[in-house]
Amino acid sequence: MVVVVGSVNVDVVAQLDRLPTEGETRPAQAGWIAPGGKGGNQAVAAARQSAAVTLVSVVGQDALAATALATLREVGVRLAVPERPDVPTGMALVWLDAAGRNTIAVVPGANASVDASQLEALDPLQPRDVVLISLEIPLATAVAAAEWARAGGARVLVDPAPAPAALPAALWHVDVLMPNQGEAEHLLGHDVVEGHEEEAARELHRRGAQLAIVKLGGRGLVWSTRERTGRIDAWPIPVVDTTGAGDAFAGALAANLATGREFEDALWRATRVAALACTRAGAQTVPTWADVQRRLGQETRHDK
Repeated sequence: MVVVVGSVNVDVVAQLDRLPTEGETRPAQAGWIAPGGKGGNQAVAAARQSAAVTLVSVVGQDALAATALATLREVGVRLAVPERPDVPTGMALVWLDAAGRNTIAVVPGANASVDASQLEALDPLQPRDVVLISLEIPLATAVAAAEWARAGGARVLVDPAPAPAALPAALWHVDVLMPNQGEAEHLLGHDVVEGHEEEAARELHRRGAQLAIVKLGGRGLVWSTRERTGRIDAWPIPVVDTTGAGDAFAGALAANLATGREFEDALWRATRVAALACTRAGAQTVPTWADVQRRLGQETRHDK
């Protein structure tokens, strides 16, 4: 089982030729509203890899809640997501350019009220379970979720996004810590030097993470454990929308670890899921592993 503790949002997306500069108004070629939020995106990604998934979050008692939860319900995620009448459902305002790059502003709304007491109503954890935590919720709740997971014998995966001013010790000393490059630089307090990214992963490991990952976007990722350090190259396929790519990776990684795969195999699979997700518009249009296999097969036949 995968338990995801994180945010649920509605994404309001504008697609432009380029991102606006300060004070500039630009016409958008398209726009849409879709479900999002790091917790929601990760739960959908894990479910699409055939994992049993529970999501812990909060939405408002408003018209946006149905949109925010639609895909989660469609893919069979168990929702520990109360509706609160006194707060609105979270929102994300997304600007997307022609190269698939984005700029995002998040309005927390109900996500600011996700509380550790919600964990008490869940089924007891098992040793093979995975608890995946991201930080668009109160930091104290994220810490409590990590401690709850450890007490239950589950593995703890932390996606430290958005990166806080200081990461609490309970979120450093986890089974997997997976910042992107910018988040790693924030956590470490210095730049990640191109060509020396493995050293950043080693430093994250030395600070507490059993498996430390630095996601490098189109350059793949680097990872480090006590025994060794490695790199996985990105899958070079056309990019449409990078929104939610990190969440697709995190959810797919959690699902593969929960089903017993070795971490290197799980990492490789998660990078392929995240890459294929970037060929689709929207944060919750995450492929299944069968989708990835079909695309890999097409490229192999083309190469021949």
